[in-house]
This record gives sequence, structure tokens and C-alpha cells, in this order.
Amino acid sequence: MISMEEWVDIVALHRQGVSIKAISRELGVGRNTVRRALRREGPPAYRRPAAPGKLEPFKDYLVARLAEFPELSAAALLEEVRAQGYAGGISILKDFTRPYRRRRREPVVRFETPPGLQAQVDWAELGKHQLDGQEVALHLFVMVLGFSRALYAEAVTAEDLPTFLSCHARAFAFFGGMPAEILYDNAKVVVLERTAGRPRYNPGLLDFAGRYGFAPRLCRPYRARTKGKVERSIGYLRDRFFCGRRFTSLEDLNAQLLAWLDAVANRREHATTGERPVDRLAREGLTPFALAPPWPCTPEPLPASVRPAAPLVAVRPLAVYDEVAR
Repeated sequence: MISMEEWVDIVALHRQGVSIKAISRELGVGRNTVRRALRREGPPAYRRPAAPGKLEPFKDYLVARLAEFPELSAAALLEEVRAQGYAGGISILKDFTRPYRRRRREPVVRFETPPGLQAQVDWAELGKHQLDGQEVALHLFVMVLGFSRALYAEAVTAEDLPTFLSCHARAFAFFGGMPAEILYDNAKVVVLERTAGRPRYNPGLLDFAGRYGFAPRLCRPYRARTKGKVERSIGYLRDRFFCGRRFTSLEDLNAQLLAWLDAVANRREHATTGERPVDRLAREGLTPFALAPPWPCTPEPLPASVRPAAPLVAVRPLAVYDEVAR
């Protein structure tokens, strides 16, 4: 006869869609045992200790509730058993229920993109810093190329459209070109609103994209994992670059950051690809671009270490992006 713990594991795995064969293999029990457990209307009798405590009369109930609803919080369970006469506290309840909880994790599907297809862009808040004798709120623009994981980042003092687009231009110069599409979240600088599920892009972004020849894309609302590469890159930047560093000015910060990106971030072996981003960047096949295309928000001068790329070969007409905006 299986224990209550085994029954809970079997039921929980079955509710998560795990097959009988897989449950049998994971828990080390026979398939017929798994089938019998799933046919039971309730848990097997719990073997109580010799000296029962306040929670003892309610343990079977708690186990059964967690088997059916594993997301139930300890506070919710406490209310339920108190209504049945439980006079103890929440700590003992938490200790008892902890082994019976099997966290439901959404499967993480890693999307690998072919060379030259996609970059991901996001903002990160850096908080307030003392620069040049003044307290300044800083924001971090981050772009990562999907195939190579080549990384560009830049600290700025605003998240407005001119700054946003200027950061793009400097990122393109840093990489030596641009991808076919760029994935964004639903920030106002990117998309103004959604009507019947269709996004209305910021016209300034569309104009910039049309001139540079890339397609803006939006990740699905409330699904940040669709741009997980840039989210993980932000965490990497916080831990490996910003932690423990001091800066005298915004220019000093960005000079240190640019040097670190070139010498460290893009030359380390990436945990996912097993290669250095700088080596995979050579295989990205990015579209070359003109350093200063005729668009209203002229980028600031690039750092001296960044060399211009070749002129833009082809630019898509703006009408293309009416089709993209859906």
C-alpha cells in the first residue's frame, strides 16, 4: 500500500499532465500502483504518530486539499481548518504542508533565432546616482542580438523617443549593422495603444524603423519571457558590471560600460550557446546601415572607438509596417 505522501505526489503529477509511465519512473512505483492511486476517491489513511498534536485531526483534510488545489496558501488553509475547530497557529500548519506542496512551474521554452533575425530591447531602472555633483535618475537602454547574444547597453537620463532612437543608432554602430526585426515590450515609447488586439505603434518609431529597414515586433502582453534574452542580460549587467563600481559622470559611466562590453561581456563564453558572443556576431549577417540616416532625431556623436558601418543596402517602405502592426 502506498503512503499518503506517494499518493499526493501521484495525484499532483497527474494533474500536471504527466503520464502514468513517467509518474511510475519518477516515483519508483509500478504503473498499476499509479492507476490504483488515481482511482481512489481520497488519500490513503494517514499513519498518525503516537502523541497526537493540535493539527493531527486535520492532517488528512489538508493533504487532500493540497492534492486537489496545490496553490492554496497556508493562510487559506488555516481559515478552513479553524472553521472545523483547529485551535493551533499557522507555523505548525506551514511546517506540515510544506512537503506536500509541489510547485507548478510553467515549462520554459527557449526560442533560438537564426542569424540576423532578431534583437531584443528593454529599459532597466538604475535609480538615482550622484554624478557631477548632482543627483540624477538613470535609465539603462539594453539591446541583445538573439543569435549571437552580442550585448549593447547605455545609461541615459531620459526614456523619451529621441533618446530611445539615438540609443538604437549607437547600438547598430556598435554591432556593425541591424537585425531584420526588434522585439519590444508594450512601453508607450513603442506602442501607443491596442485596439481590438492590434497595436498602434509610435509613429516616430515606425519612421525610424522604416528608414533603417527593420521590423518592430511586440512581445505578448504579460509574457515577459518572450524577451527573456534581454531580461537575463539586464540581470547580468546589474551583477557583473554595476555592482561595486563608481562613476564620476555619465560620460565616465558609459565609457567604462562600453569598454567592459567589448572586453568582457561579449568575449566571455555564453552559458547557453557555449561560444563567445563576439565570435557568433561575425556569423549574424546583419544588414549594414548608414551612420547618420536622414531622420529627425539625429543621434549624438558616437564614441571614438566605434567605427561607422557600411551604408544601408536597402530600406523597406513605411507601408510594410502597416502590415507588421497587427
